[in-house]
Amino acid sequence: MGKRRSIAVIVPAYNAEATIGPCLDAIRAALQPGDELIVYDDGATDKTNSMAKAAGARILRNEGSPKGPGYGRNAAANAAETELLLFVDADVVIAQDVLDLLAQEIAESGAIAAFGSYDDHPRSDRYTSLYANLRHHFVHQNGPSEATTFWSGIGMIDRKTFLAFGGYDTALFAHPSIEDVELGVRLKSKGFRIRLVHSALGTHCKDWSLWRVWHTDVVRRAYPWSELIADGRTAGLDLNVATGERITAFMAVASLACLVIAPFCGPALIGAAAFLVGYAVRNRQFFGFLARRLPLPGLVVAVAMHWCYHIYATATFVLVQVMTKLHLRAPSSYMAPTVA
Repeated sequence: MGKRRSIAVIVPAYNAEATIGPCLDAIRAALQPGDELIVYDDGATDKTNSMAKAAGARILRNEGSPKGPGYGRNAAANAAETELLLFVDADVVIAQDVLDLLAQEIAESGAIAAFGSYDDHPRSDRYTSLYANLRHHFVHQNGPSEATTFWSGIGMIDRKTFLAFGGYDTALFAHPSIEDVELGVRLKSKGFRIRLVHSALGTHCKDWSLWRVWHTDVVRRAYPWSELIADGRTAGLDLNVATGERITAFMAVASLACLVIAPFCGPALIGAAAFLVGYAVRNRQFFGFLARRLPLPGLVVAVAMHWCYHIYATATFVLVQVMTKLHLRAPSSYMAPTVA
């Protein structure tokens, strides 16, 4: 592959000594002359800073309390001197061809941004972690190339456009959340194209506990995404709320409802069984994928977690809708795009 546009690879990091070493090594192996590697040290108290220095990265340092990855990405984007930006999380090890693949996709498609995917070999073998990482991989690998959102785990974007849009909304998302999804919504609302490149892969190194999965799914994803929908900010996009997904979620919730009333109404067990079978059929491709990657105990854990995922995500969505209708929450003040 020939010379491409220059890229600043931006890695926001806070106490990331467990993963940032291989993350930065992989990035350095993919850089070409004219590229930059920028680490935003968000007030780390471990060896993150010294490891970034050893890797030859340009370091932007926050001396105060953590300001969040969105703030760090914005600061690094302003400091960069390249045409493109590639955001990589500090716990992701990218494949050597990722920069070239994403830059080529942007050049050939005319899109303003492109992102990749986790591979199917996460570093952690904990069953809860395998489920979280493999679910993410499966969703991206089965998503359309013409994406309806953006992802900053391995996400590339034109620098001038990113800055013109004000970057990530750090007032709304002070903590890791769906700031990348919200940015994608703003980009799509103005007619910009975003591409999903299935072959641009990275290994995820995060070790997910059960609590961490549930907390992230509800507090960092489902709740703010439901707020976006309730506040009319999704511009007609159907991410996670397409008809098929709603049917799947209904079957999960209905099966739980039947199980709850079964002690008082015996026939409800038949309904629970029917809904659970329907739920399994709706998820047969994902469950088949999990069965090829996990031992039986891990498969059981993953299937149960996925069932719970549809229940608590649905409950969160309904809660936000009800709170909005009853005026129990104020509409979110999302950053308006500055590009005409």
